[in-house]
Amino acid sequence: MTFKGTAEYLLPPIVVDAARWLLTGQHTMHETNNISIHYEMAHGWTTPQLGTVDFDFDVMKRPASSELDLPIVRDNLEALARIRPPGAKLKLLDFGSGNGHYKLILSANSHTSEWQYVGVDTMPEAIEFCHHNYPGTLFKLVEDARPLPFDDDEFDVVLASGVIQYIQDPATVLVELQRVTREYVLVSRLPSWKYRESAVVVQSIRGAEGEILTPLHVFNRKLLEDIFQTVGFVVAFRDFGSEYFSIAGVPESVTHSLYLLKKTSPHGWGPILTTPHWCIVPNRAP
Repeated sequence: MTFKGTAEYLLPPIVVDAARWLLTGQHTMHETNNISIHYEMAHGWTTPQLGTVDFDFDVMKRPASSELDLPIVRDNLEALARIRPPGAKLKLLDFGSGNGHYKLILSANSHTSEWQYVGVDTMPEAIEFCHHNYPGTLFKLVEDARPLPFDDDEFDVVLASGVIQYIQDPATVLVELQRVTREYVLVSRLPSWKYRESAVVVQSIRGAEGEILTPLHVFNRKLLEDIFQTVGFVVAFRDFGSEYFSIAGVPESVTHSLYLLKKTSPHGWGPILTTPHWCIVPNRAP
């Protein structure tokens, strides 16, 4: 869901489905539509284990209008509405587009209905699915650790919803998003906490067909915002979503944060950050 090698760095597709459309409240263990999600502290980045779970593309059969009232979607649309007055025709990149459902969501929303939509993903199956279901809309397959196949400042806004935390080196990706946007990047559904240091957490998704184990970052908010500034953004708008989850033995709950970032530096900002665990320190006992 960012460059290439979904199994190495990124959120497995079924997690996107669960996160975007099935979950409206978060706890240590979630039970929704026979899917449970559990979080545990990890000692470092691990290799995702995909198990036998397959992505259910039948979610595409749902009308986009049915998604507009979900908190996850409403948070993103509210932030996007701050960019331009209604009627503006902007070009948006959906970074980690999955099955492309945000194409329908943005088209069904009056404020963004005229925006030009482009999607990218690392899954060949997802891109093929989108090509079949959205003729005339550009979807591109992208590769891990490779620049995006777009010019500098090609988009007015980049949407990265529920993506950044599943990338081993988020700073490098943020630099690339800063390059291809002319003005804004909206990063949302970022798990964060205020008092604890950034850490790696393992997310377990269990369903009738198997289990997925996926590492993700939980960010210290202050450090996260420092990284945004270093990459070349200012925070135009920040908010906390309606979702949260708890980790056994950790007193501070994890909330999901949303940031509308405005580009302040021209493309070509400094050397790309290459430290894999740019925000990670060894976990300590809570």
